[in-house]
Amino acid sequence: MVQEDLLETEGTRARIIATTVELMDAQGYHATGLNQILHQSGTPKGSLYHHFPGGKEELAAEAVSAAGQALTHELDAIIVEGTDLGMALSLLTSFFRERLQTSNFQKGCPLATITLEMAATSDSMQHACRAVYHDWQVRLEHLLIASGCEPARASARALFVLSVIEGALLLCQAERSTHPLEQAVEELRLLFEGDAKAP
Repeated sequence: MVQEDLLETEGTRARIIATTVELMDAQGYHATGLNQILHQSGTPKGSLYHHFPGGKEELAAEAVSAAGQALTHELDAIIVEGTDLGMALSLLTSFFRERLQTSNFQKGCPLATITLEMAATSDSMQHACRAVYHDWQVRLEHLLIASGCEPARASARALFVLSVIEGALLLCQAERSTHPLEQAVEELRLLFEGDAKAP
């Protein structure tokens, strides 16, 4: 009975987080209200504050971490041993293209809107966003090294790749087109191929 209660408790918590991820992904932090989260997750208010005594900001930080981990798992699936940078960039492009198109360009990077809204004013949100972006950068760094990049330059190059993709996703939403991402990724591929051929 105790185990069943624990499983139900974890299920409720996970459901609240998943609903918050979905809502904030589509409409941002400020437009996502607790009542909307409660309604869509089918959760009583008491359960929300039981799991997240810090209220909306604590819940949102957990949701950022969960959304980040989901995309990190996608990166891990893409960046498998032997996958070169060109193939990884193509797979990332396909992933984000589908995400943009199926959401009618509401969903680009799952962290970007939250970071812009909250990172400058909330320490907990800033820490959550920074941690996720760091995880992504580290994975890109490992991919670059595996693709022949000098280890001493890999961290800066990974930051560059991440920045280009993040900026391209924002432009995709502004233009309601996947062309900015496709063009930016192609330029990244040509740039790194040129570096690899340079003496």
